[in-house]
Amino acid sequence: MKKKTLIEIIEKPIWEGVDTTETASDTLIPDLISIPKFDGVDYFIIFDAKYYNIQLEKGKSLRGNPGVGDVTKQYLYQLAYREFIKAHNIAVVKNCFLMPTEENEIVKKGIAKMPMLEALGLENIQIRLIPAKMLYECYLTQRKINISLLEL
Repeated sequence: MKKKTLIEIIEKPIWEGVDTTETASDTLIPDLISIPKFDGVDYFIIFDAKYYNIQLEKGKSLRGNPGVGDVTKQYLYQLAYREFIKAHNIAVVKNCFLMPTEENEIVKKGIAKMPMLEALGLENIQIRLIPAKMLYECYLTQRKINISLLEL
């Protein structure tokens, strides 16, 4: 059996006509998948970079947030990888939107959730604001951000 890449695991839409069946060439493409080990525990983390300036504070109207399509797609990534996660005995799954901030520290902003997808056992989407300066410095010096700093 041929080993598949992570992108090949995600199903492509199948279109069935009266006398034909075709498989689409496109599929969902996550921004970043990370499979780290923390304290001997395997994690599967699905990151999606979003370039929004989200307002999610008490007493203020929600604005600058990803839309329902972005939220459902993030859940679908986890669903698409469910069998892979199970087959590799990965203990912890996390879903996370990453958004830039002008602040100097990583901000745990909250979560995005849809109860009907949460009811399927899918992880809610955590929201982390990452200092743009930190990202830029990592990019210029070809370093990676330590995922544990996100406190997922």
